[in-house]
Amino acid sequence: MKKINKKYAEIMLQVDHAIGRKEVVGLLKKAAMIKSKSEENLAA
Repeated sequence: MKKINKKYAEIMLQVDHAIGRKEVVGLLKKAAMIKSKSEENLAA
C-alpha cells in the first residue's frame, strides 16, 4: 500500500513540473489508475 501511495505522489510531482498539455493528461491518467488500484485494495 505504501508503495502505491509513494508512486502516486511521485507522479503528481511530475505533473507539477510537466510542460505540455499531453504530458499532463498522460500523467494524470497514470495517477488515476494508481489511485483506483489503491481504492480496490481498501475495498477488498
